[in-house]
Amino acid sequence: MFGTHLGRGRGKIVAVADIGSGSAGVAILGIHPGEPVSVLAAERAILSMEDRGEEATTTGVADQLVKAGEAVRKKFTNLGKDAHPIHELYVIIRAPWSHSETKRVSTTFKEQITVTDHMIGELAERALAEVRELDRGNFLEAKVIRVELNGYSCAKPVGKHATEISAFVLISGWHSTIRAKIEASLQKVFPHLSPAFRSSVWAAIAVLREGMSQEYDYLIVDMSSEGTAFVAIRDGVATEHMLIQEGVRTILKRVSGSGMPEEALNLIRMLSSDQCSSAACEATRESLARAEPELVRVFGEALGTCASEQRLPNTLILFVHPDVATWLSRFFSRIDFSQFTKTAQPFQVRIVGTTDLSTWVAPSGGMVLDPGLALGSALVNIEKRRGQ
Repeated sequence: MFGTHLGRGRGKIVAVADIGSGSAGVAILGIHPGEPVSVLAAERAILSMEDRGEEATTTGVADQLVKAGEAVRKKFTNLGKDAHPIHELYVIIRAPWSHSETKRVSTTFKEQITVTDHMIGELAERALAEVRELDRGNFLEAKVIRVELNGYSCAKPVGKHATEISAFVLISGWHSTIRAKIEASLQKVFPHLSPAFRSSVWAAIAVLREGMSQEYDYLIVDMSSEGTAFVAIRDGVATEHMLIQEGVRTILKRVSGSGMPEEALNLIRMLSSDQCSSAACEATRESLARAEPELVRVFGEALGTCASEQRLPNTLILFVHPDVATWLSRFFSRIDFSQFTKTAQPFQVRIVGTTDLSTWVAPSGGMVLDPGLALGSALVNIEKRRGQ
């Protein structure tokens, strides 16, 4: 589970799956050292936006994974001479199926010692043993995201000397209700591969730390269909984690009323781009205004919990469906959440889209890649470059 060293791929073919709470996407990537990954084929299958219980939702997402996986493998096969065996499989688990927390563990010595990988690994094991909020039987990943020697951050601690070592470990788990179903679906599509599971929180942190953000303090807001994860990053370390059961579908349900959420989604997109002036658009605008007070309450409670011990960074990094991204960005920057921010000023919102990830991902043949698969593909490239 631990470790930061996987083999560096050379011209390998890798698959990546993105498991949302209302959809599943699969992409097949060509890995070339020092270059953006080439997205050779991609497909996403989406559940209709209707009310379902958890059992029906998890079953539906698992079925969509099979559907998307079979479709993308067919596309890949049709590439003919460009198609090669798939060597690895990465699987990104999003909210609300995954949840994370960060542990800080330390050890001191009476005299200077030389830091080794083994010492850092022992600290990570201690962090795992201290986990209380996550189900130990369903750990997803454990990542050492920061090491401090004698109280100072050190990017390459192995071989250095110190009397105190501290490790910050991001630990993620996922729900047993969906784990077995996702694993069964993956076996149907990629029976010869052993999946490497990652949380979307880790994917977001890895991409932001790799240079997409020049800041070390920000609030990540990762919204899927059924839930939203909040992660406060302070000095490059994930500190507060919060997960709520409010997402794109539930917001659209509030707005659409007795109408179709899919239609409301389209109208919100048009409103955000100032391309809508019909009666239906005006009705949607009014519905958004009516839904806003309840959304302020729901998100305000989550932000208040995150800021209970320390005010939040002013920069808000938003990962969300592109059709609602502009509206949601305006919501977080316009609504007075300044009581929760470090400077007592409104959030400065930055939307992460596919163009922001072009350093690591290059769709081929004019392909349009959705943000979830783009983020997963970027993570694959980053981990390969690091030799993880």
